[in-house]
Amino acid sequence: MNVGFAIIGCGMISRYHAAAIAAVERAELIGVYGEDQDSAERMAAQNGVKRYASREEIWKDAQVAAVSICVPSGLHAMIALEALEHGKHVLIEKPMALTLSDCDRLIEAGVKNDRLVCVVSQLRFSPDVARARQMVREGALGRLVSVGLYMKYYRSQEYYDGSPWRGTWDMDGGGALMNQGIHGVDLIQYIVGPVSRIFACAGTLSRKIETEDTLSAVMQFKNGALGVIEAATSVYPGYPRRIELCGDAGTLILEEDKIVRLERDNPAAELTKDAADMKAQEEREERIPGRIPERQKTAASHRNAADIDAKGHICQVADLVSAVLDGTPLLVDGREGRKAVELVLGAYRSASSGLPTEFPFAEG
Repeated sequence: MNVGFAIIGCGMISRYHAAAIAAVERAELIGVYGEDQDSAERMAAQNGVKRYASREEIWKDAQVAAVSICVPSGLHAMIALEALEHGKHVLIEKPMALTLSDCDRLIEAGVKNDRLVCVVSQLRFSPDVARARQMVREGALGRLVSVGLYMKYYRSQEYYDGSPWRGTWDMDGGGALMNQGIHGVDLIQYIVGPVSRIFACAGTLSRKIETEDTLSAVMQFKNGALGVIEAATSVYPGYPRRIELCGDAGTLILEEDKIVRLERDNPAAELTKDAADMKAQEEREERIPGRIPERQKTAASHRNAADIDAKGHICQVADLVSAVLDGTPLLVDGREGRKAVELVLGAYRSASSGLPTEFPFAEG
């Protein structure tokens, strides 16, 4: 039995969803739909599938069990809610929604209709990310004291001008932090745990857009660690995402989704522990459908939005297929997807008010 997918939205990111669906056993692409008919026609022809004339055709198609939502961010919640109400599982590109109230509506609709809400956060499937999380949670770095998230990206003015929804509050929901930075925001909470307070400053310093192209923030985690976020699309030539996890007994640094540095205060024990860690990690990876192979070439999306690959999306599609057919829990469900949105919105509230935001917080 296969899980039939329809893709809604035929822009750049949709081709990674199509490639991922094609690569996953028990997943099948049934058709595509997009407002731009020419793009939809091309995508349907390239994948040998039908082109739907409307979303209503998708809702009526019994072959479609799940939809991949690849439209501009401001449309995520509306279309996902439609899909859930018509009995379809949803795989939503980041961010899952632009408000916490919409995130909550989607979570509730999934429960009400007994359908899954899966949010794209593909870097969580990286073995090195899983290892970093395990080490932090087990105290392998001692007490965590300092966390740094650095996302100094480059997006040209042409990038924004070519898709007028980008860099707008209504359709993008924010700038460097919400669009480009949300993966890093998700990872630090996934690895370290929840944030209790954030104080942010933001500005539009280089690009002609409504939202921020540069943001800096200081935060405190619930476990007591202090951290910083630097997010930008204004930095030339752009640099890979970097996460520094510093404890009083060791430091681990991730660049994109790879561990590039690991130092601990007991080097003699480190080799033995690392060997045990890696063996345990390999055993866990065997149970992750479509897991990301170690040490593949890192894409350069920090400079070019299209320079990513489908390996993480393959994991995400495989995870959803397994959840639908086998009942396994999703790694990134709606409640997990909401966490990153909350931290981003908390940073924006702080930047706007000039005051720190405490978590959890109420919208309005």
